[in-house]
Amino acid sequence: MKFMKVLGVALLICLLGQSLVSAAPRASHPYSSTLKATFYSESLQKNMRLNVYLPPNYDSQDRYPVLYVLHSYKLNEDHWFDALGITKKSDALIAKGSIEPLIIVAPEIDNSFGVNSSKQPGYAEGSGAPGDEGVLYTGMYEDYITKDVVSYVDTHFNTLKSRNSRYIGGTSMGGFSALHIGFRHPELYSKVGGHSPALFDGPMWDVLEKMIYPTKEVRKQNDPLYLAANQKLNKLQIYLDMGDQDDFKVVTQKLSDILKGVKTKSFEFHVNKGGHHDDAYWSSQMENYLLFYAGVEPDSN
Repeated sequence: MKFMKVLGVALLICLLGQSLVSAAPRASHPYSSTLKATFYSESLQKNMRLNVYLPPNYDSQDRYPVLYVLHSYKLNEDHWFDALGITKKSDALIAKGSIEPLIIVAPEIDNSFGVNSSKQPGYAEGSGAPGDEGVLYTGMYEDYITKDVVSYVDTHFNTLKSRNSRYIGGTSMGGFSALHIGFRHPELYSKVGGHSPALFDGPMWDVLEKMIYPTKEVRKQNDPLYLAANQKLNKLQIYLDMGDQDDFKVVTQKLSDILKGVKTKSFEFHVNKGGHHDDAYWSSQMENYLLFYAGVEPDSN
């Protein structure tokens, strides 16, 4: 009997201990974390991948702003995290107090240029066979990025759901996509970055032109230059940059000239000496990019 009483007390202490542990607040994580997710896109009718960066002490704050970063042609959702080092740079700048803690999302966008090119997902005829590195993907990619990705992130992470706390940027093809999507959806994003964007004015690859600019009317919906001249951009903060050795520097300069002549919340254009259209250039500019998207305002006191 004495043994049974002792056993009962031990069990009670154990149960109380479990209750106390489960009721305790979740401990914050002193380090950042990254994770990979796969989810079903209604717009594309297939599973898609994305990478997510969560800042240090993610559990200790209710909501965070979100930066969406779009990858270059022939690459994938790992580009910004692995090759360009945005997560390491974010850790360093958050630790210094130079940028606010934020969530960074790098979605897979295939070789799509982020446009709605067909109701059914598929491949652009003449661009290669499925599985080829450079094959162009068709489908409702603008809807996927603006609806499916944003919805997934907002329902699975502690995000600030206001446009004021949602930003989008990209490199090369991803730069084209970010400008096109940001200019068309100022109700969703407050900051837009085109980092060496792959822009076109004049002759271009026929197969690509047929996909993103099949008619004059569709071009008006997709072309960042036309959108810059005709959309209402007064609530957008826009960052445009390139190296002075960039392959698309003439057209990027033309976009800058257009943006200087329209009303924006803010616009800055940077041409950096010696920079090429490559990972080395974008990596070298990562601190400047993050300061644009999430920089902490200096104390005026």
